Amino acid sequence: MRIALIGGTGNIGEGLAFRLKLAGYDVIIGSRKEEKALSKAQHFNALVEELGGKGDIQGMVNEEAAMKADVAVITIPWQHAFETAEKLRDSLAGKVVISPVVPMVVENGVFRYSPPPEGSAGLKLARILDSSKVVVAFNNIPAKRFANPQERFEWDVAVCSDDEDAKGMVMEIVSSIDGLRAFDAGGLENSPTIEALTPLLINLAKRNKTKELGVRFA
Repeated sequence: MRIALIGGTGNIGEGLAFRLKLAGYDVIIGSRKEEKALSKAQHFNALVEELGGKGDIQGMVNEEAAMKADVAVITIPWQHAFETAEKLRDSLAGKVVISPVVPMVVENGVFRYSPPPEGSAGLKLARILDSSKVVVAFNNIPAKRFANPQERFEWDVAVCSDDEDAKGMVMEIVSSIDGLRAFDAGGLENSPTIEALTPLLINLAKRNKTKELGVRFA
């Protein structure tokens, strides 16, 4: 299975890149600029090989990555995610698209959930990508810790979608990553609750002076 990380050059993209590769998936790094995608792919390949895997991650522009992928992950800051999805709409038609996107703003040093009129990033992406199968997942992953290959963790990932088959596929992908456990969170109507957890976790970590926090259901 080929998984494309659209805009996969930030922390969540970096964590997914080497962890998905180590889990046995073919990984493609997408970027607006081919040079950046190739540079990041080279970096991830070196990291994968250091960790004992085979470094054959590819890098290419977002449009080409979307066309070649079986599954795409929108690993772009939320301010640019919707515009990018519009541009890739045709390339992503019929494919599973994972949204870890969380719209947030900072007010007086406090992070606040700021969903679009549709109710959540996941719901807006489902409207834009109406020919794709949108699945919300990975939203509450602490990105910097996830990108650290030395980090060991036990985190749970809530997964929701209106397409049961796509949701099941993504749950398998999540659970294939060492330290992650997938939970079925129902349909996309639950995506606002999932996304809103992220600013809460950030604020809790800041207020209590801890490292980034993940979620564990017990």
